[in-house]
Amino acid sequence: MRVITRHTALLVGAVAVGLAVVAFAQGAPAPAAPPRPHGPFGVLLAALGKQPFILLFLVIAGGYALGKVQVKGVGLGATAATLLLGMVVSLWAYQAFHITYAIPEFTSTVFFNLFIFAIGMKVGPQFIGGIQREGRHLLVLALLVPLLSSLLVYLSRFVFHLQPGLVAGILSGANTATPGFGAAQSALASGAVKLTGGATLEQARANLTTSYALLYSVSMVLFTVMAKVLPGMFGRDAVADAKAMEKELAGEQQDPLPGTAESFLRGNAPLHVRVFRVESPEVEGRSLQQLSPLAPRAGIERVLHAGRVYLPEDGLVLHRGDEVAVAGPVGLLLAGPERIGPEVDSRLGDVHVETMEIVAHKADLVGHSLGELAREEGHGLYLNALFRGGDELPIGRDVVIRRGDVLRVTGSRRRLDAIQKRVGRVVRPSLVTDIITLALGLSLGALLGAITVPVGGVKFSLGSAVGLLIVSIGLSILRTHNPALGGPFPEAARELLEDLGLNVFIAILGINAGAGVASAVAGGTLTPILVVGLVAALVPPIVAWAVGQYVMKMNTAVLMGAVAGARCNSAGMRASQEATHSIIPAIGYPVTFAVSNLLLTLICYLFALMG
Repeated sequence: MRVITRHTALLVGAVAVGLAVVAFAQGAPAPAAPPRPHGPFGVLLAALGKQPFILLFLVIAGGYALGKVQVKGVGLGATAATLLLGMVVSLWAYQAFHITYAIPEFTSTVFFNLFIFAIGMKVGPQFIGGIQREGRHLLVLALLVPLLSSLLVYLSRFVFHLQPGLVAGILSGANTATPGFGAAQSALASGAVKLTGGATLEQARANLTTSYALLYSVSMVLFTVMAKVLPGMFGRDAVADAKAMEKELAGEQQDPLPGTAESFLRGNAPLHVRVFRVESPEVEGRSLQQLSPLAPRAGIERVLHAGRVYLPEDGLVLHRGDEVAVAGPVGLLLAGPERIGPEVDSRLGDVHVETMEIVAHKADLVGHSLGELAREEGHGLYLNALFRGGDELPIGRDVVIRRGDVLRVTGSRRRLDAIQKRVGRVVRPSLVTDIITLALGLSLGALLGAITVPVGGVKFSLGSAVGLLIVSIGLSILRTHNPALGGPFPEAARELLEDLGLNVFIAILGINAGAGVASAVAGGTLTPILVVGLVAALVPPIVAWAVGQYVMKMNTAVLMGAVAGARCNSAGMRASQEATHSIIPAIGYPVTFAVSNLLLTLICYLFALMG
């Protein structure tokens, strides 16, 4: 009960913050004539208006700092804090000094598309398993949230006698559904709208825009906070449930799939390098070529003879007192040092070991068994895992390698270079991002989202966000079959695109919101917009959560992403990832996001036609 109370208090506090922001605007109506900026704050805010780049990243920095502040272990998070800070600064500048900030929308679109693409590149391998497990439940939630929200907004029309344009604006803004807003604009432009109460088309357009802008900003902040506190309110441990889902989707598979972020993380190194002094008669006076059959899974990497270091060659002969650096599996090295001599502490063992993935496509590899490969090229190498068609196979000496198989191998750079010359296509960890793949993927996703299908008077499209999700998820799944596809895409770069992309988009949204919020206040429609909008924004997700948890018994982490998608709220999905420390919420996001967006587009169009 204490946990529920704490999370409920935080949610109520977030609502109060949102209302306080609007109340701030209401308490200081915009002056008829723009006042000249005065005082240090006026001069500063005016200067920032002339330097939008500085303004943008100061808001982002402040948002990240504010997001780290926690009350009893719970905080807003970077995304919600950035949006809130941007709104406050924008309102302050507009109300106090009539300074309007307007960062180009194209900038926010670019960064938002980068964020969506980065999400898909991470979630792809888990997406298919999540859909197979929760697909029917996701569809139910994708219909429940927008339909319930639409019903609440429609009924409020009769309670508050909403002016033309407000119903569609409230619905699209409360659900952060930009395609719905665009559809409503198209309906007003069609000339088929029946306006009532003497309202003009210009007034309907103004009502649509101001209600959408106000609720988009406020509901984005409040739902982002709600996404974090909903599991606690319903007594669920989101972090534990996310870990349980990760294990369930992994099944018997112990190693990360090829092409994923964890591909080259070896954990406890399976391969060690140790240094021994040659004293055994079995080794003394023999060449490396003669010794290799004695230990086919171990390999000599360096030899110290008479104070000089030699790289191994087949004809190199070992002498008593030489020091040799041997690379091999830990168990093999622990069991066999007496065959060489005592182990010694020497810098000779400072051999760089790395992991790479081999894609089988040459005759030298395809058709051979793992046992044959071990005898011929296995000295000093360790086979971590073998994948076929995206599935991990058990490793055995008689397993025959087929075209397209992926072998994850650990060894010294010299050994890996040697095997690369034989097999050809390999994938190594890289700090370089393949910009061609990124640029083409973004272009293809945006093109897919731009395709429109006219149905009656409504033009339906997936939208760039859904198009980018489809393309990036598809690409990440293909990379699990062939990690060489699309070049390197390191996890550090992907995370930067995800974090920076979303928070730049959010910061621009908040910075540009000030004038729109003030316009809604000046028009006298603040109360009905807020009351109806917040009910439509917050009640349906709570109902959907209860249905998902108690009726459909969904995993908490997947449910968090599904509810965020049904609310068309990318920031809420990101907040869910932060709360669960997992990518799992992104599994439930794409399907509900796509279906809800399409449904809200149609409903907003119809609401706008009603006037």
